[in-house]
Amino acid sequence: MSDAWLTKWGSGSVADMDAQHETEVTLDDTLDVLEELTEQSFKAHETCRKLSEKARQIRHELDELAADLRSTHNVIGRMTGAAMAKLAESMELLARKADEMSTKSLTAAELSESAENAMFDAYRPLQQATEDAGLAVPAARIHNEN
Repeated sequence: MSDAWLTKWGSGSVADMDAQHETEVTLDDTLDVLEELTEQSFKAHETCRKLSEKARQIRHELDELAADLRSTHNVIGRMTGAAMAKLAESMELLARKADEMSTKSLTAAELSESAENAMFDAYRPLQQATEDAGLAVPAARIHNEN
């Protein structure tokens, strides 16, 4: 090949690719990020589920403590009752929010897992075909359409 031809058309390597086509994003990196997101979302789901259970357990124990304070210790003051009610209400609110977060994190896990599978199914064959053809990068789809 003449130097003039290489200067005009490039060597055919990825380094000669026009900047508009370059990216640092790879399929493997993207799949790894989606896999990590899926794992973190499943962990968040489990953590939120446990948090909800604990908050409801505390709520139940606060009810028992309030009953014990009334019956055994004769603590029946308005401020004590209001404080116990506020604590119980806070635990119920925490449990409901944790339930909501648990549901949303499970949905996020399922969506990211689905996206990972879809990307793998859509792009891995293209990546393999590119390698099998000895190409550095796949041709843009528009170049192959009539």
